[in-house]
Amino acid sequence: MVAMQQVWPRFIPAVDHLEVYEQAPRLHSSDRPWVMLCMITSVDGSVSVEGRSAPLGGPVDWAVLTALRGCADAIVVGAGTARSEDYGPPSVAPEVRERRLARGQEAVPLLAVVSARGELDPAARLFGGPERVRLYLTGTAPCGRRETLAEVADVRTAGDRTADAAAIIADLAAEGRSLILLEGGPRLNAAFAAADLIDEFCITRSPLLAPGGPGMIEGAAPQAGHSLQLERLLVADGMTFARYLRRRDPHESA
Repeated sequence: MVAMQQVWPRFIPAVDHLEVYEQAPRLHSSDRPWVMLCMITSVDGSVSVEGRSAPLGGPVDWAVLTALRGCADAIVVGAGTARSEDYGPPSVAPEVRERRLARGQEAVPLLAVVSARGELDPAARLFGGPERVRLYLTGTAPCGRRETLAEVADVRTAGDRTADAAAIIADLAAEGRSLILLEGGPRLNAAFAAADLIDEFCITRSPLLAPGGPGMIEGAAPQAGHSLQLERLLVADGMTFARYLRRRDPHESA
């Protein structure tokens, strides 16, 4: 357990980060998964330094990310983020694996990478694990590249020219995956936000300035005025860890 304090909605001097994120209530159904977004930003709102988020983070931020991954049925990430952050095969700690199996989940979450044209190296570390990676490509991806990537991944189509977030969620829901973790980057976040598909925003604020970097959502802007509720605020190692929930009308569907 990492050393974290809760400061909202009430002060708790020490919390178990695994329990906090695993036991958080999340409403979902068989046809509408719950989508969590996990991002880290600098104080001035940048999500990366020279193209990578690692300089903003640290051990506690990584512990929170891995806790969220341990909850998820699927991890969805853009190809640019997967390349710049050198994504590898998904993995969880042995104790998390045991809890997942006890809950009826797969031992590790599915990793789904979203790419318009399939510009990924089939020899990348990403494809080196025992579990097959899912690739969501658009209709613009060349046939030859599709065939090459199909040798190392489960390749599917989601969108004509740009990623169709709703199609991705529907495909995952059809497989019974009800808890989805979105890990960026900013353009993929924009696609999900524009479709109003994000239910939970887990935002780490790093005590650094990184002027000029991209923001959390870049590209197709969501409709202004979406209301969020601060559900919990944790602090550790000079960072804040906020969990916001999308406020929805009881009769509203995304």
